[in-house]
Order: sequence, then structure tokens, then C-alpha cells
Amino acid sequence: MVDQVTGGSVFSAQAKTRRSLESFFSWLAASGPKTAVAANAPRTLKRTGLTILLSPVLLLAGWFALSHSGLFPTEVVVPPEEVAATFWDMVRSGDLQRNLSSSLGRLAIGYGIGAGIGLLLGSFMGLSRNAEAYLHPTFQLIRQLPTIALIPGFIMVLGIGETVKIVLVAKATALPVALAAFEGVKGIPRVYLDVADIYKIRPLTRFFRVILPATVPPVLSGMRIALSRSWMVLVGTELLIADSGIGQMMEWGRQVFRIDLVLVGVVITGVIGFTLDKSFRLLERRLVRWRYR
Repeated sequence: MVDQVTGGSVFSAQAKTRRSLESFFSWLAASGPKTAVAANAPRTLKRTGLTILLSPVLLLAGWFALSHSGLFPTEVVVPPEEVAATFWDMVRSGDLQRNLSSSLGRLAIGYGIGAGIGLLLGSFMGLSRNAEAYLHPTFQLIRQLPTIALIPGFIMVLGIGETVKIVLVAKATALPVALAAFEGVKGIPRVYLDVADIYKIRPLTRFFRVILPATVPPVLSGMRIALSRSWMVLVGTELLIADSGIGQMMEWGRQVFRIDLVLVGVVITGVIGFTLDKSFRLLERRLVRWRYR
């Protein structure tokens, strides 16, 4: 009898302990994340226009202080106000617009050709095992070669006209886009292709209605990276072989020791690159808005 009472008391105590623990963990699960968020809220820096402009303002202030410190000649460390004056002089004379239009025109043509080739090549390797077996090793080998290192060879074959600049930009664009398209196609769930086989969808319709929509996010990321890379390759090419363009403008400034002119080209190159990347990010966010919901 005593054993039964003792056993019942122990069982009752265990049940109460279990219910208490369950209540505690339920309360902890409900209130814990909110408490963590509230604790971390003051540490979160809200991104505003002031925070975005902070680093450029600090860089400009450091540049201004260094140029007026007397540690370096003003011909070497040109003050920012002198660079701004050179910029406005080039705008009024029209030299900046002519060089900028030449560079952007080459970029548009080369990038368009390279993106088209990259999409076709990457999709072909992703869809065909035979194409992947034969083309992918060579593709990976070529992808490791710096585009700038190929300039002498391209000059020997194509000369120093506009063609070689467009071909170099196309090459710098095609490889990242092809890699993104290849990985995007290989990442398509197999069930999508099986359903297309069941309904006997034609290859062209399958490409535009199944494969292309499924690969949009990685392909857009690859195209954005390729755009930035092709812009850098174009400016580097113009430094070596061009009679116009932002790169040629900087090279001419170097030859006549006009550091202010070189810095104008550097700033323009950075601003254009930032604008292209930011614009493509906005386009990417709009086209795949479901990804950011």
C-alpha cells in the first residue's frame, strides 16, 4: 500500500515537472526571438542617404587635406578643386562627351554580342552531355586566361581598329554569362524537364517556356558581373590601343603629365561602373521580384 502511494506521488511529481518544463519552453520559444530582436535593434545602423555618402565624403576630405598638406607637389597630388575645374573645361569643350560616347558605344556592341554568345554556349553545354564533355574542359581553360593578356595576339590577327576592341569586350562578357547559363541549366529541377517530356513539348518551346524562366536569376547575376568586367576590360584596352575613349583620354594625360586629366578619367570610370552595376541590380530586382519577397 505504501509502495502504491509512493509510486503515485512520484508519478504525480514527474507529471507536474514535465508540464512546467513544457510551459517554460513554450514561453521561451514565443518570447525569445522577440527579445533578441529588441536587444539587437539599437545596434542596427539604418541605411540612409547620409550613410551612403559618408565614405565618399571622407575620401574627398582626405584627398583635399593631403593635397594641401605640402607633403607632395600639387603636380603629383592634384587638389580636387583643380580636377573639378578640368572636368568642367572638358564638358564645355565637348571632349568628355566624345570620349564617353566612344567608350559606351563599344561597350554596348561588344556586351550585346558577348551576352548572346554566352547564353547560347552555356545553355548548349548545360542541355547536352556530349557538348559538356567536349566543350567544357576547353571552356574552363579559356576562362582562366586574362583578357588583357590576349591583347597582343588579337592585335596581330585583327589589327588596332574598332574590331579588336569589340572582340575583347565580347570575350570578357561571353565567358561569365556562359558559366552562369551553364550552372543555371544544370540546376534546373529534373521534374521540370520530365514534365516537358511527358507533354512532348517541342525543343524551342521548352527552351523559352521551361529552361529560360528557370535560369533567369543566375543568368542575370552572371550578366551583371560580366557588364562590370567588360567595362574594366574596355578601359584597359583603350589605354593601350585607341584613338578615342575614356582610357585613351587617361593615357594621353599620362603622356603629357596632366595628372588632373588622368584623375578625371579615373573618377568617370568609377562613376560609370557604379552606375552600370546599380542599374543592372535594379533591373534584376524588377525582373525577379518574386525572389525578394
